[in-house]
Amino acid sequence: MLEDRLPASDTRTARGPGWITAALLLGLFTTTFPSTILTIAVQPIAEDLGSRPSTVVWVTTAPLLAAAVTTPLFGRLGDIFGHRRVYLTGIVVATVFALGSALAWDATSLIAARTLSQTGAAATMPTAVALLFRASPPGQRVRASARIGATTSAAAVIGVVVGGPLVDLIGWRAIFVGQVGFCAVALVLSVLLTSADPRGRARTSLDVPGALALAVATLALTLGVNRLAVWGPTPVPIACLVIAPLAVWALVLVERRAASPLLPLRVLGSRNVRVITGASVLVGAGYMGNFVVTPLFLQGVVGLTAAVTSLLTVPRALSILLASPTAGRAGMRFGERRVILVAGAALTVVLASMAAGAWASSLVVVAIAIALSGYASGYLNPALLSAQGAAVDERDVGLAASLQQTGFQVGAVVGIGLFTALAGDATTAGPFALVFLLTAACALVATLVLLRMRDPRDPRTGSGSPVGTARDEVDA
Repeated sequence: MLEDRLPASDTRTARGPGWITAALLLGLFTTTFPSTILTIAVQPIAEDLGSRPSTVVWVTTAPLLAAAVTTPLFGRLGDIFGHRRVYLTGIVVATVFALGSALAWDATSLIAARTLSQTGAAATMPTAVALLFRASPPGQRVRASARIGATTSAAAVIGVVVGGPLVDLIGWRAIFVGQVGFCAVALVLSVLLTSADPRGRARTSLDVPGALALAVATLALTLGVNRLAVWGPTPVPIACLVIAPLAVWALVLVERRAASPLLPLRVLGSRNVRVITGASVLVGAGYMGNFVVTPLFLQGVVGLTAAVTSLLTVPRALSILLASPTAGRAGMRFGERRVILVAGAALTVVLASMAAGAWASSLVVVAIAIALSGYASGYLNPALLSAQGAAVDERDVGLAASLQQTGFQVGAVVGIGLFTALAGDATTAGPFALVFLLTAACALVATLVLLRMRDPRDPRTGSGSPVGTARDEVDA
């Protein structure tokens, strides 16, 4: 519909993009910060609920799987029924089940409540991206993407810094009580400040068979690779890896015949969408695998305490915050493609230097690499998200953003499972140096893949006008 394709400036309201941005970023913050706290609170939760840490760890793993499976669905639902509507629904679901998490009586109920809460949270990322893009001129969307990255990183920092003391002083249930309060504030502000979805949207039915096929394919692949690294070639991961290609085949058949496909060919036909989504899988595996394995190295090999380890990992997230302002300006000035390639190369070098530092047992080198990896990521991920959104028509921004996020999440689950299995129990530097080198290889391959993308902006004019969508479809 014509109204859906209006430029961002035509859909903004008198409230101003600054207030809208603040409300949406608060919503993202409230649905993100519990994750890093929970990684610190596994042992206390297990003791309180009479369970084992190996069971309670699913409080973080299961929600990550749920987010990977449902994010594309919510992105498409936003494109069809309105991003504001789906965004607000996601916050409500996250709030209700955050309260359920606070009232959990055993490990099973906590895992279930956390998974459902994170499913609601998964609806906020692609829809918030679409709403922020709608409130920003096209030339400033990389800045909006950088703010999203800075917000999620700030949530991670707060989780790491205050998580331990909060759990020790008040208890782990306070995490979710606090989340309920923050979510309520974010919900009220979002209702008051965000503009209504454009009227006159085409009445398109949801492609339920396509959604089911995509969910099965994503879950089977992600769970299969993750558990294969942990359990070895046992029946469950093998069955998942057998099901995954069959589900992909079924998805292709369904989407070819669907009147309103979940993954329209006009989106998948864009070279940038395919390249960025595939590269995001590698970036997620390398960056998040490194993120999770690094504390194991610092504690198991270097012999640091949990408190000192937390302090050394905080600069990784803080450096993303520091990169946010300049990342937005760099993307607007030089174009996303150039920023992406430079940041990808920088991330590769930094992760490789961490491998060298681990091999030499140099805490100084590893600590510097930790901070610099966050800085490189602070440039790379916002530019990827902005370029993905610019590669498609306005009506498909939610789906495109969700595909990039899902790619990163799938890679994260795979990388965390694989790399922790390779080095998680090691007490010498060798296995960790190998893992850090493999994470650098993921970043390198991702950068090589990204050489095939086109810059969606014209850096000579700085106009920020999309210049690649139609041409990409021809190249496809």
